[in-house]
Amino acid sequence: MAASSDRSSTGLFGYDLLSHPSGFVEAAEASIAAAVHLVDLVCSVRTEAEMVKTVQRLDRLSDVLCAVIDCAELVRNVHPDPRVVESANHAHAILANFLNQLNTHQGLYRSLKRVVETPSVFNQLSREEQRVATLLIVDFEKSGISMDDGIRQKFVELNDQILQLGQDFIMDSAPSQKTITLDASSKAVEGIPKRILDTAARSRFSKTFSINTQSSSAYTILKSAQSEETRKKVYMALNSGSRRQIDRLEALLKTRAKLAQFLGKKSYAEMFLVDKMAGTPANVLSFLESLTEQHKHKAQHDIAKLQKLKAVHTGQTNPVINAWDRIFYSQFIAPVAATAKPGGEPFHPTAQHVSNDTLAPYFSVGRTFEGLSSVFQALYGVSLQPVAPKPGEAWHKDVRKLDVIHERDGKIGTIYCDLFARESGAARKYESAAHFTVRCSRLTSNDESCRHAGRAVMQNRAAEREFSRTVELPSGATETRTFKYQLPIVVLVTSFSRPSNNVPSLLSLGEVETLFHELGHAMHSMLGRTDFQHIAGTRCSIDFVEVPSIFMEYLARDPRVLQKFAFHYKTGEPLPLGLLESYQLNQSALESLEVHQQLWMAILDQLYHSTGVLDPGFSTTKILQELTDRIHVIPFTPGTAWQVQFSHLFSYGASYYSYLWCRLWASRIWNTHFEGKEVFGPEWRQNGELIRRELLQWGGGRDPWVGLENMGIVKAGEREGRTLGELSDLRLYEKP
Repeated sequence: MAASSDRSSTGLFGYDLLSHPSGFVEAAEASIAAAVHLVDLVCSVRTEAEMVKTVQRLDRLSDVLCAVIDCAELVRNVHPDPRVVESANHAHAILANFLNQLNTHQGLYRSLKRVVETPSVFNQLSREEQRVATLLIVDFEKSGISMDDGIRQKFVELNDQILQLGQDFIMDSAPSQKTITLDASSKAVEGIPKRILDTAARSRFSKTFSINTQSSSAYTILKSAQSEETRKKVYMALNSGSRRQIDRLEALLKTRAKLAQFLGKKSYAEMFLVDKMAGTPANVLSFLESLTEQHKHKAQHDIAKLQKLKAVHTGQTNPVINAWDRIFYSQFIAPVAATAKPGGEPFHPTAQHVSNDTLAPYFSVGRTFEGLSSVFQALYGVSLQPVAPKPGEAWHKDVRKLDVIHERDGKIGTIYCDLFARESGAARKYESAAHFTVRCSRLTSNDESCRHAGRAVMQNRAAEREFSRTVELPSGATETRTFKYQLPIVVLVTSFSRPSNNVPSLLSLGEVETLFHELGHAMHSMLGRTDFQHIAGTRCSIDFVEVPSIFMEYLARDPRVLQKFAFHYKTGEPLPLGLLESYQLNQSALESLEVHQQLWMAILDQLYHSTGVLDPGFSTTKILQELTDRIHVIPFTPGTAWQVQFSHLFSYGASYYSYLWCRLWASRIWNTHFEGKEVFGPEWRQNGELIRRELLQWGGGRDPWVGLENMGIVKAGEREGRTLGELSDLRLYEKP
């Protein structure tokens, strides 16, 4: 579906319906027609023989719709043709509305409930099928489907309110103070780059500069201004929040709490966590609080480093490190040799820091993908093989296609890579790094009525293959069987610098880690081998889904791994180990302070979704201040309302802990099975197969605790929530 309006022989991803701009709407209409047929099949079941097919048909129903809506979600974020984007948006809206209707469809719920509550039927299902049935029941009941009509209407209204409040919260999460006025005197602006001052709005009638708080200039001033008063003024403005913003956030949190009560839960966190690995708010807080207690002294050690620098800079004895000092003094930490004299003289570090620009020539995009292919070969027996997309198959000339080839099974899926920032003047694309699932792996159903219902929708050539996989039987035993599966398709989107003037796209070490992380998600999708798309690959619990991708970050930081593929794009010289180690030392200098900040944010998220939300006098600012006073190593700044900018409160409400939780398990996998062992050696292959067999292949089809226990990395009492993690398990932490 290129910019041309002509119908091409190949559509996007090889889907025939997507060979022209209006194809998405046609695909949406066709998928709804197929879905209606499947709904009728599920709701008209009478015999037990037919009831056994219910979960299979519900999953096929979901697959028919997701095949279009997931593809539309990607395309509306990356396609350069506005006609195609409009069609994808229209299809997405049509299907989102239809899915909302299905989520409260009484006939579907009753049919599934009968299956779950009829032992002679339920016991015929595989363990995986039983898990899908249970998850679907939970999803239905979270939609209030079991409520009486009057109560359900109120429940729907609360859901609508949450969505609207959340969207408004995200859209209005910028600082409430829009400009910062700075004195133009030399002392106030000392250290601020001249380019910032030259472009700032300057008053004709007073000696002041005006800076927009939403511009990058404000953060540059916070990092560069030598005047503490200037930095404080900027920090206060950047963390300002209006009464309107605070009221909206508190309304969102209170409405979520009311919704949870409708479902018989004490808090939103309890409602949200019921089907997650952590299980309960008490387990989450135990995990976070214990880590905070272990960790606080290390964060205080980092603060002591900053205090020494501030003492040299200002001449103060044992100065306080305030929030506006952190970013300024942090840049001089490692390695540092401060020569400034006490008394407030200009602060000049003499150390030469190794920068991303120094390392980037060793990490071209092409070399990094070769390295990733070698890593996957060493771990899973999988390689990434470039293939040319057919005309019309990709949405932009930058897009590259990789077939994922397993050494035994052959092709197991496809990854499309849209890696570069769009050319100047081109239509905007999604700017953050992301992994989009376009098509899930799943068992191709033997139920012909199911197959026929979806056959004409998003038809793709060569979309299925036979594979062998381990099956868990109802008895708990396992056996290997051969099945035909739908091949997955995922898309990796980044905004790396464009190649130019015979210089390839070069990556910072952070971007290398990002690429490893996102390909970790992609490999989860490729190696997942489940019968049902509802639990395929990354469709698993939010507090497990990041484990495979964070594990890949550990490989991306291992000098032994990087040296396998890091060569200068011009000279071919290998990356000097000393250069890499110096950079990594610099990056980890205040690691403990960063971990502490993330623990503070995760606990705050839990408190904002706890039982106290509906208490009289509930105040997000009061909770923020009390938590900061209790656990943080940097004092609270009165007059600020940072919480109105904590946008994760909507998208990751009650689950912000999951970053740290997943890092715990990824770190243990690395420490136990890979660190210290020969890079790309036989033990890596053996342990990579262990990851595939115990974690990746199951997707969301098995409790993650089972695989982690089988890998020998769960300690006594952790599954029951009695103890959950040690500080050492979170080393090499990077901000999510």
